[in-house]
Amino acid sequence: MKGKIKMKVWGCWPQPVEIIGSTAIEAMLMEAACAPAPGLVDRFNSGAHQDMDFFTFIKSSSVLGHYMYYCAMAGWKHSGSSQELLPELRIIGRQAEKSMLIATDGVNTQKGLLFLMGMMTAASSRVWKIGITKSVAEEILQEAAKICKGIVDRELKSLNDKILKRRLTAGEKLFLKYGITGIRGEIEAGLPLVKNVGLPYFREAIESGLTLNDALVHSLIAIMSEVSDTTVLNRHSLATLTELQETAKTILKVGGMKTELGRKKIEELDQAYIKRKISPGGAADLLAIVYFVYSLEERFKFETLA
Repeated sequence: MKGKIKMKVWGCWPQPVEIIGSTAIEAMLMEAACAPAPGLVDRFNSGAHQDMDFFTFIKSSSVLGHYMYYCAMAGWKHSGSSQELLPELRIIGRQAEKSMLIATDGVNTQKGLLFLMGMMTAASSRVWKIGITKSVAEEILQEAAKICKGIVDRELKSLNDKILKRRLTAGEKLFLKYGITGIRGEIEAGLPLVKNVGLPYFREAIESGLTLNDALVHSLIAIMSEVSDTTVLNRHSLATLTELQETAKTILKVGGMKTELGRKKIEELDQAYIKRKISPGGAADLLAIVYFVYSLEERFKFETLA
């Protein structure tokens, strides 16, 4: 697939930046809305959470929205190497996190997704400006990996050689305890769970006739079956994470959202995770990226054929 989106400027944003920024907001809201999402905040319940609900996510996504445009614009304007873009995105991200916490009265709703989506919007702008020559999804994911190249060594593996006086983040603690690199490792590797699990399951679900909501939930279960979810690991244990993965695999074997039995098991899992306070937040973040990349693929087809 070759081509570029026709260049227009709407207000202060080039058209591709406008498309990418609005798609990012849409993806954040879609992830929060799809249901039943086991243990997660959705439009019907607050999942395993007592400090946030669907409306908290609407507030959070709304305030983070314009920062997605900033990240997309940063990628669009950047003329240096991919790695040199990361410090600029970090600055935008820190301000975005402050705005999120103000909007949510201090509740961390989407810190992990803020990092992920910020990188993805910037990566999307860069590949859009250069021009797509292969696969939209593949090139965006590869560019995100280039932006974050070396992040695991710099921010996690280096912890073994330091005596830190500051408080460790949850991700840093889990790396030191289990060697799990979390979202940093995932994005540096090119988001293989998005490329090889989330996207294929989502595409197949849509093509089989599932509604958008059901395709999102189906993809979520697939991601849960493989992800080393640091949210689960931080709040519970390795045994709980393993159980979550195996349960998700069992649901997929009976058809997931494509069968009556699979739907029933997902609904039951939601109620069980609410009681046990299990929230696969890492899987939810990856689901938002699945929808983001899929939507950009579809939009790119439309724009280049127009």
